[in-house]
Amino acid sequence: MSLSAGTRLGPYEILAPLGAGGMGDVYRARDPRMGRDVAVKVCTERFSDRFEREVHAVAALNHPNICHIYDVGPNYLVMELVEGATLADRVKGGALPLEKALTIARQIADALEAAHEKGIIHRDLKPGNIKITPDGIVKVLDFGLAKVVEPAAATGSSESSPTMSMGATVVGQIMGTAAYMAPEQARGKVVDKRADIWAFGVVLYEMLAGRRLFEGETVSDTLAAVLAKEPDWERVPTKACRLLRRCLEKDPKRRLRDIGDAWQLLENATVPAPATSLRWKVATGVSLAAFVIAIWAPWRDSVRPIEHSSSRLDLDFGPNVSLGSSTGPAVILSPDGKRLVFASQGADGQTRLFRRKLDQPGAAEMPGTEGASAPFFSPDGQWVGFFAKGKLKKTSIDGGQTISLCDAPSGRGGSWSENGQIVANLDPDKALWLVSAEGGTPVPLTELDVGGETHRWPQVLPGSKRVLFSLSRRWETSRQPPLRWSI
Repeated sequence: MSLSAGTRLGPYEILAPLGAGGMGDVYRARDPRMGRDVAVKVCTERFSDRFEREVHAVAALNHPNICHIYDVGPNYLVMELVEGATLADRVKGGALPLEKALTIARQIADALEAAHEKGIIHRDLKPGNIKITPDGIVKVLDFGLAKVVEPAAATGSSESSPTMSMGATVVGQIMGTAAYMAPEQARGKVVDKRADIWAFGVVLYEMLAGRRLFEGETVSDTLAAVLAKEPDWERVPTKACRLLRRCLEKDPKRRLRDIGDAWQLLENATVPAPATSLRWKVATGVSLAAFVIAIWAPWRDSVRPIEHSSSRLDLDFGPNVSLGSSTGPAVILSPDGKRLVFASQGADGQTRLFRRKLDQPGAAEMPGTEGASAPFFSPDGQWVGFFAKGKLKKTSIDGGQTISLCDAPSGRGGSWSENGQIVANLDPDKALWLVSAEGGTPVPLTELDVGGETHRWPQVLPGSKRVLFSLSRRWETSRQPPLRWSI
């Protein structure tokens, strides 16, 4: 039953219909509490407890290329309202240029990678579930929900075939839009993230060829094509063939296993950053950012070599970013060289941490980092340590709960070793301490001389057996401190 304008679902006021999806009807609605418009998906059935658990897991995803879920009601979902056309609309006009297609594909892959790291599989990736905002930002919709919505009989259009089940996920159920299903999914077998990688390959093929890879008059015909038909490789650019072949292996054991490895398979093709990433527009902190990247990148390369040649990189942080930190670096580069985390002051005067991938124009705030300073990465790049409000803390790079590790009245630098220990100066008048990355009581690492020296800005060297740090002595206002580096 369609809802008319003015109808209320909980606190949400329906404004207008937006369309229909695999779960039911979709509406634009108003959230008066937050003062924003949202998208509401209404299902004809009440959600089960299992469905709500699945939705809460998906809602925990926090990534700029994933459509956020804000709320769940008895039979409706409240989601981020994403303006713009779907990728399905874009490809109706024919094949996209290689660079444009790869730019879109890269953002889709980033969304999949973030979800896969959390153990969440999309299961229904298709052009109709991918939106592109007017600014060129890709948003993947309906993440993980294909696991919990009811499938219909395998008849009718393969493009709009129902995709999800309200019941338990069991072997034998066929889920996902037929034209984008992996062969193992079409056979009703249990699937993993490699089903998403197959669908990613089908979507990329469609962008480059300007036509759907697998088609049929009925869902059954389409499924038969998925199981038997081989792609026409002459329809896509040679540069992308190696990547597509690995994504479209019918045997999942031979298929690409991790979407994050996709770009190593492009042959002499670059994946351009979105057009908005042109130049630094922030005067404050530019020199500091360049210094940090120049100093740390070579050391990081010695730990985890990056398999590409060096190149010039210009970044636009946007007009509202104010870089700066009095107690440590304002910008840090991840160990794999793909992400930046930076501290920027907000309108309320508090500094917060933001994360950004180098090939994306937008940055996302890292929740729970108010007052943060002197950030530093864990060796695997999955965590960021920082000082805030008298504590040494850590938070996941993908968002989530911020964890306090120990007291740090006024930290002056930290460094995360490969053995799970953090070396940190917790107070400017103290020496260095060892702190477990899981938290606990700090253990002294260095001792101060009687003369009043201080040990600050530690950096654990590769191998976790040596620490580089700054040693200085307290000084009168008329004198400058002697500075030397110690190991």
